[in-house]
Amino acid sequence: MLSNGLQKFYYYYFIIHIFTTILIDSSVILPAKFQFTQPLVEWHIAQNNDFLLFEKPDWLWYFVLIECVGQLPGFFWFAGKFRQLWSLKESQTKADKMAIRDCEKSLSKWLRVYGWNASVTTLICLWTVWTRGYYPSGEFLPMNVQDKIKLMAIYVPYVLIPLRLCLA
Repeated sequence: MLSNGLQKFYYYYFIIHIFTTILIDSSVILPAKFQFTQPLVEWHIAQNNDFLLFEKPDWLWYFVLIECVGQLPGFFWFAGKFRQLWSLKESQTKADKMAIRDCEKSLSKWLRVYGWNASVTTLICLWTVWTRGYYPSGEFLPMNVQDKIKLMAIYVPYVLIPLRLCLA
């Protein structure tokens, strides 16, 4: 199981990821009339040349659908489980020790599932940026290496942070 420090890190990671999913990522699958954060998404695309959010390829639509339907509720569940675990550890009765073990076992299993899913799907995004990166404008202009790296730097934490959960 994760150390207390890593548990707190992932607790806040999931809380922050709730907002990222709702405000940015969901724009890939939501109809335009429900995209109340479109100016934020357009700003991100312009600032970071995120051609994936500009283009919204079919495969990305499915990845984001899985994120919104499966991972987003999981972010709430993970945050709740961490809080439950911390509460159980504070009381430390004999019954709580078994509950702690059960909670850790369940949490570890689902953290690994999330970790594999999120890291692999984001790795595909990174590969696409590196191999096919272009500037999201009216014409197709291949992206230079510096801009590819800048965009990839935004995606890399969403590979590494979930991948770490696979080792817990």
